[in-house]
Amino acid sequence: MVTKTETIAAIATPLGTAGVGLIRVSGPLAPELAPRIFRPAHPNCVWQSHHLYHGDVVSADGQTVLDEVLATLMRKPHSFTGEDVLEISCHGNPLILQTILEQLLKLGCRLARPGEFSERAFLHGRMDLSQAEALAAMITAQSAKALQLELSQMKGSLGRRIDELRSLLVDALAHLEAAIDFSEDVSDREIPSVSGLILRADAGMEQLLSTYHQARLFTEGLRVVIAGKPNVGKSSLLNRLAGRKKAIVTDIPGTTRDLITETVTLDGTCVHLTDTAGIRPPTDAIEKEGIDLVWRQMEETDILLLLFDGSKPLTDEDFQIMEQSQNYDVKILTAVNKCDLPPAWNNRLPDHPLYGKPLLSLSAKFGDGLEDLKKALTGSTGGETPAEGVMITRLRHKLALEKALARLREAQNCLTTGQSSEFAAFELSEALNALDEITGKNVPEDVLSRIFSSFCIGK
Repeated sequence: MVTKTETIAAIATPLGTAGVGLIRVSGPLAPELAPRIFRPAHPNCVWQSHHLYHGDVVSADGQTVLDEVLATLMRKPHSFTGEDVLEISCHGNPLILQTILEQLLKLGCRLARPGEFSERAFLHGRMDLSQAEALAAMITAQSAKALQLELSQMKGSLGRRIDELRSLLVDALAHLEAAIDFSEDVSDREIPSVSGLILRADAGMEQLLSTYHQARLFTEGLRVVIAGKPNVGKSSLLNRLAGRKKAIVTDIPGTTRDLITETVTLDGTCVHLTDTAGIRPPTDAIEKEGIDLVWRQMEETDILLLLFDGSKPLTDEDFQIMEQSQNYDVKILTAVNKCDLPPAWNNRLPDHPLYGKPLLSLSAKFGDGLEDLKKALTGSTGGETPAEGVMITRLRHKLALEKALARLREAQNCLTTGQSSEFAAFELSEALNALDEITGKNVPEDVLSRIFSSFCIGK
């Protein structure tokens, strides 16, 4: 755990040449370090909290000017960490940043560990654990929807929802404990009110859990595998969606042997595209391994995009792919490529499992039909958008909610089967503990260390 006597410092901006770099200091030494390392341009400067000052940053002995900077002192508890915080905005030369940091270490600071500023913010009550996790995720978000969702959680949307559910359990537990402690004064009529509170909490937890899959698509991205026989245009389609030549395109069948991946953003959604080897009877061991990889990828993806060549008659390989795809529990989209060429069939797939399903018509070569394909892909995220409701984005939260829900239902079972109120109260207490794991009210120290160690240094 963090000790309050240590003052930490770190470079808070990514290493590399930039216009501006930021160094952050947090701890009890911050107020006295400000006048020692910073020489204000105005000689009669009086440090005030949350004011920006212009001047020079100097060496620890005060003899050497290191850079012209802007400095801010933020007094506790009104700072990010809840401690006294000094921030120095200097020019973004890595040499300047490193030199200033070294001077701060000479003056008594310790180099901050990854995530230690956020950890101190959590320990000082500036944010709950779900907010801290959302902050880290927001920094690395790969799409607009993910960014919107994590920003909402950083603002406390999930924590507030968990507190609402927690209040229901606390009220139910209070009724039960009253029945236990004052059994002569509290009648059995209290039990139905307890059951009602439990049912409301049950419904709330179920609703939150139902958002996990969609939220994962927003935050981790949508996995899309493009599959088909050789030369139907899979690599051309990948290149078209990526906006650059990622995969080699030739008229020679079997050019793609391995998996080729590319990440793109479509309509604010992060999409991980995978181009695969053409499915056909393999001509050698390498091609066989590539085709085996296709079958495995088809089973593990979110969307399977089956691509057909509309300029040539359907073949046994086409029908094999259609039939095999029905064995996987994934969303399937079917598209007919090369619509710029005369059609060899009427874009209907008779006598196979996909008969009657809509087919997308496109030309990977010229981009025709591409917008309809993008809408079909991103529309698979479905449901509410991040702005319309609270969602859970992390597996840790999902597991804690599932544990809380299981305990909650066991408490309800204790009540409906006429067991002693002590058993139901115990189960409710366990459900509360599980909920508190999400916001950090009840979480082991090793779990905290593991969470914050995944953050970047300076955050």
